Amino acid sequence: MKKAYESNWFSGLLALLFALLLFFNANSNSSSTNTATNNQVYDEVLYNIPVKLEYDEDTYFVSGYEDSVTVHLSSANRIQLNLETNEDTRNFRVEADLTNLSLGTAEVPLRVTGISSAVTAELDPATITVTIENKVTKAFDVEAQIPESFNTEGYKVDSISISPKTVDITTGEDTMAEIAKVVAPLTSVTQSADTIRQTVNVQALDSRGQILSIENPAPQVKVSVKLSLPKKEVALKIISTGSLPSDITGYTFNTSEQMVEISGSNSVLESIDSIEVPVDISDIRTSIQKTVNIPVNGDYTVNPSQIEVTITPIYAGFSTSDSISSSTSRGTGSNGTADSSNTAVSSAESSENNQGSTEESTDSTN
Repeated sequence: MKKAYESNWFSGLLALLFALLLFFNANSNSSSTNTATNNQVYDEVLYNIPVKLEYDEDTYFVSGYEDSVTVHLSSANRIQLNLETNEDTRNFRVEADLTNLSLGTAEVPLRVTGISSAVTAELDPATITVTIENKVTKAFDVEAQIPESFNTEGYKVDSISISPKTVDITTGEDTMAEIAKVVAPLTSVTQSADTIRQTVNVQALDSRGQILSIENPAPQVKVSVKLSLPKKEVALKIISTGSLPSDITGYTFNTSEQMVEISGSNSVLESIDSIEVPVDISDIRTSIQKTVNIPVNGDYTVNPSQIEVTITPIYAGFSTSDSISSSTSRGTGSNGTADSSNTAVSSAESSENNQGSTEESTDSTN
């Protein structure tokens, strides 16, 4: 009995040792996991964060500084980091205190305020350079600044209207003395536009044409400029479209205008020698007159915008010359004449749209 008792006691002690070993091993693993988790750091980079300047805005004008910076945020708390990253929930601001600075130029350190203590912020750049002047305001007349491309494209300015004609410019005292003129810079326009209407922020320029720092936002003016566009005459080329009836080999076309005037920039006009005018000949079996629009795009305008086209079918067994004579006697244009260069269109042109019908008509003629 003694030996059995000692055996049970020994087994119990051994089991207790194993239990303690397992307990301490589990706690050790849990502690290691928590430590690894707690040591993880999250990062976010925010760009174009505005810089807020602290100074007497009624007395001084500040210029020459970077108005935004890059902010690098890091934290072991992902929730707090997300709150500061989101523009709608963030609490921090980037500031520069200028209240104790005197007039002139100085380098000022930036600081982050209002940020959670669980989040660390680093700024790039960490400092900005500012120029402090006494604030002054003065009225100036505004003139329109025409893009150089207008001259190269052949535009001529007929008239300019600016409203208001005079604006108040607020800037620093030293900068004000450098202002030579105040302009309303116009941007480029579509190549066929003959009138520019734009609302723009004015700019103050020095004697060398350099842009000076003024209040932001700058005053706005409305500008209207009437332009004369370069013009050119081009020929019209009739292109038949649609299905050719089986008993007709082609058509003749007589137009009210053989030339039209197009307006646009020099670069556009140089690329155009003629304009193709599509005319639908589907199911036309007798001589008729159609009003046809001349195709245009945003690069140019055309005058006139429409022409009258007399369409005369050429039946199988009739010569082209007979049809031209018939067309001239029955369907002249508004100018009362028929230009042979613009009148005869053979079935070969129509075959581009209905090749099978043309071949059948040609075979029947032969």
